[in-house]
Amino acid sequence: MQIDPQNSTNIPNLDINEWYQSPLGQYLFEDLKSMMEPVLATSFGYYSLQIGCTDHSSLLLDSCRVKHHFNLGGVNADIDVQAHASLLPIANDSVDLIVLMHYLSNTKEPHAVLREASRVLIQEGKLIIIDFNPLSLWGVRHFFQSWLEHAPWSGHYYTARRLKDWMNLLGFDQQKHYRVGYVLPIQHLSVTRHLNWLEKGLKSWVKFSAALNVLVYSKNISPMTPIRHHWVTRKLLPGKVARPGGLSRQER
Repeated sequence: MQIDPQNSTNIPNLDINEWYQSPLGQYLFEDLKSMMEPVLATSFGYYSLQIGCTDHSSLLLDSCRVKHHFNLGGVNADIDVQAHASLLPIANDSVDLIVLMHYLSNTKEPHAVLREASRVLIQEGKLIIIDFNPLSLWGVRHFFQSWLEHAPWSGHYYTARRLKDWMNLLGFDQQKHYRVGYVLPIQHLSVTRHLNWLEKGLKSWVKFSAALNVLVYSKNISPMTPIRHHWVTRKLLPGKVARPGGLSRQER
C-alpha cells in the first residue's frame, strides 16, 4: 500500500474511543469482538485499514489474517496515517480490508468516504461498516440526546437499508448483516443485569433492535468488456442484396 505523507491532513478525534472504555462500552465491545472473530478469521491479504475507533483496532482485529494493518485517525489517536477519509493518500486497488467503525455517523461527507473506500479496495476486497442502529432503544435515546454532541449519541445514525442502497450504487455486494448487542443504553450495569430477561427477550423476539449494525460488503468484479446478448444483435443488412452487374466485354 502506497501512502503519500505530503497529502496527509488531520481529522478530528472521535470521542467514541473514550466511550468504549466505559463499563457499558466495554460490555458492548466484548459482544462485537466475539461476533467479528469468525468474520476476520476468513479475511486474508496484505493490507488492512481501520478508520474510526482506532484505539481498539488491535483488539478488534486480533483474529484477522491480513498481514499489515494501518490505522487512520486524528493526532491524539493511536494511528499510522493522518488523513481525511474522503481524500485517502493511498493507491488505487491496494487495500484488502477496510473497517469503518462509527465513522460514517460522525462525518459530514459519508458518500465521499465510501467512494474513497471503493477506490482503494482491491477487486473482491472486503468493507466492514460498524455503526449504531437507529431502529433500537439506542436510536431512541439518540433521538432525544443527539443535541448533547458527545459519544455515543452524537452524529447521525443511518439505517442498514440506507447504507445498503448507497453500497449498491457503488457496486458492492452485501455478504453479511450482523446485529450485535441487546444491552440497554444505560451506564449502570447493575440495573442492566437485573433486566437481563429484557435483553434476552429483545434478542429472541425483536432481533432488528440490536445496538449495532455490522455490515460486511465485498467489492464487485466488473467484466473487462461489455457482453452483447444474442437477442440484441442486429444485422447491418436485412437480407441478401443484389450486386451491381459488371459490363460485358462486348458492351465495352
